[in-house]
Amino acid sequence: MKYTEWTLINWDGNTELGHKCYRKSFRRGNVSVGVGEFTTIVYSYGANSDDSMSSTRWRKDGNITEEEAMRMVDANNGKCS
Repeated sequence: MKYTEWTLINWDGNTELGHKCYRKSFRRGNVSVGVGEFTTIVYSYGANSDDSMSSTRWRKDGNITEEEAMRMVDANNGKCS
């Protein structure tokens, strides 16, 4: 499924945990930004992709908000900075 805008969904990485995330599609994959205390950012571009990785919203000065993370991802066109 393609997400042209940031869309709030149930995180499908492990449905039993009950996490939510915002997801947006870039190129041939998606980026998911965890909601609340679920601070993961997942760059998912398929098997063996150099662009696929996991990060967190944690920064040396503290966690950035979901909104800040989504703006960061948008500014980098879906690539991890």
